[in-house]
Amino acid sequence: MKIEINHTCANFDSYRAERVKSLFNAETGYSWSHTAELAIDDLDWKIGLVVGPSGSGKSSLGKAIFPGVPMHDLYAGWPSDMPIVDAIAPAGDFDQVTGSLAAVGLGDVPAWLRPFNVLSNGEQFRAGLARLICERPEVAVVDEYSSYDSRL
Repeated sequence: MKIEINHTCANFDSYRAERVKSLFNAETGYSWSHTAELAIDDLDWKIGLVVGPSGSGKSSLGKAIFPGVPMHDLYAGWPSDMPIVDAIAPAGDFDQVTGSLAAVGLGDVPAWLRPFNVLSNGEQFRAGLARLICERPEVAVVDEYSSYDSRL
């Protein structure tokens, strides 16, 4: 599968923008393109992972591979007046909900009794994954920032 990604924006000419261009020889900051040849057409895969530095095109790649499929927002739509164990698949199976929470590594059972907005960032991410598992979409594209920073 050949993927071509092109992003453009205005070529800003403010004092600071022009100075950055001059100091760092960055004349093409307003245009970014990348072509990738991915050998994924013939693979029988269920989960894919794209890893790379910020700005390398990971999100764009996901959008290009699955056109028309919106990025799934793990953090949107959580009620603040109920615990996550009630907010995930409210009409669904209790065992599926608790099993999904455990499967994604949210093993701190008391956290299941808290609303999403009071969970830690890591707990929120895991709760979002558990909800996604219970929703069972045919295709899900998740764009998640990694807390790993190789500069540290």
